[in-house]
Amino acid sequence: MPPLDKLWRQRLLGKVICLLYHRVDEPGRAPFLERFGTPPIPPDQLHDELQFLKSRGARFMTFSDLRQNRFPQADQFGVIVSFDDGLRDNYTNGFPVLDALGIKGVLFQATALVGASSLIWEHALYWYWQDEALPRQLTAIAHRAQPHLQAFADRQLLVSLRETCTATAVEAMLGEMAALDGCAGALREAARRFYPAATDVLAAHASGHELGSHGHRHYPRKNIDGALFVQELETSIRVLQQITGERPAAFSYPFNSHLPGDAELASPLFEQLVTVDGGLIERSTSQRRLPRYTWPGPHRSALRRRRWLWTGGA
Repeated sequence: MPPLDKLWRQRLLGKVICLLYHRVDEPGRAPFLERFGTPPIPPDQLHDELQFLKSRGARFMTFSDLRQNRFPQADQFGVIVSFDDGLRDNYTNGFPVLDALGIKGVLFQATALVGASSLIWEHALYWYWQDEALPRQLTAIAHRAQPHLQAFADRQLLVSLRETCTATAVEAMLGEMAALDGCAGALREAARRFYPAATDVLAAHASGHELGSHGHRHYPRKNIDGALFVQELETSIRVLQQITGERPAAFSYPFNSHLPGDAELASPLFEQLVTVDGGLIERSTSQRRLPRYTWPGPHRSALRRRRWLWTGGA
């Protein structure tokens, strides 16, 4: 084992590193998601990353293991493989990789995606922006509805709509856009192609993978009030429980957006609250702030890939 790997492995002993992936797919299959969302990791690369850790003695775990006080011994290191959002490729491409390696993973599902008849607000924004004419229409609507955004256009406007406008305002703008553009059929087809069905969720649960909540409509917490935040959590619990027969015990914040006091709002509903703030999980780590490291995208070298897997660093 190379010297750096020995050092990184030694620092990980007795601890758990949680790796976060989003889409698992070949590049180019969903251009609108890739252009504005997170890059996908190809299934073969996901396999190679997890096989690397498995060959180095990783003890693969879930958040359920932590709830049951299962933790690596001093001479072991733990790895939790997690996915956020819950697009269809997590089920069709991601879980088969884990199954082939004998690994149980955790998927934090945004429940509005399951069986949806159209794209949710975030993905609708991305979808509209892939066209040439449609962004101009949406830009005009946004500038009229939100005068403070008139200085923004193109990608900067999309980011502002996603990250600074209230969810209510964005949904209203998209509703106006849908009435104008005649794209309802295309949005339905995109949802059918990229979103999971309830049967996908049930099959993953039956295979032993853990299903957690990622909220319902994937709203950034900073864009909604506390009452809607709790309502979104309660809806996600209800949907997952109806599908699997089991209440989710862990929740990860959409966009890793959380405000002071959110733990007090969410803790009555979940045993574990999960972030992407970075850090290793130790026995003393609070169950109300469990950290993860998000996949940084294609690695520029084999050394950078090994550093990411051992330390979470890009």
